[in-house]
Amino acid sequence: MLQLKIIDTADVPAVLALQAQCYGPEFLESAAAFEAKLQAARHLHCSFLAVQAGEPLAYVVSLPVDDGQLPALDASSVAPARAPRTLYLHDLAVSPAGRAQRLGHKLVQQVVRRAQDMGLTQVALIAVQGSREYWRRQGFQESDASSPAVAAKLASFGPDAHLMRRTLRPV
Repeated sequence: MLQLKIIDTADVPAVLALQAQCYGPEFLESAAAFEAKLQAARHLHCSFLAVQAGEPLAYVVSLPVDDGQLPALDASSVAPARAPRTLYLHDLAVSPAGRAQRLGHKLVQQVVRRAQDMGLTQVALIAVQGSREYWRRQGFQESDASSPAVAAKLASFGPDAHLMRRTLRPV
């Protein structure tokens, strides 16, 4: 049976193993970077690990962010948001076995529901590795960087990175 659990720091080794299956070397982040993102959103329950029969199959790491504030790739520290309107979906990784179960879609739905429960107005992400079409199918649209600071963070993900947003309807 599939279990969705809230990620904590004890799950970081499983997250790193899944990340290595799904991303090229230029996108691999350190344990410290994941721990910083989890710490910035502690007690908010917005990052999830999908486990089946004890085997981690997929994860999503998200955190609330203030307008104009996105964590850079492999950032070793992340300040908690003060007045967030956005849940930033930082990372989604799905193993080949998890793809057959559409775990990516299920985890995105979980993040959207969590953002709505938190009263946030949008979910944002940075599409990499040619994933724009996947994110469009999930309801995201391309967006311009809202400030020079956001443009600089976007640039940390490489020249083919695209900022995307999904506006949420109030529940």
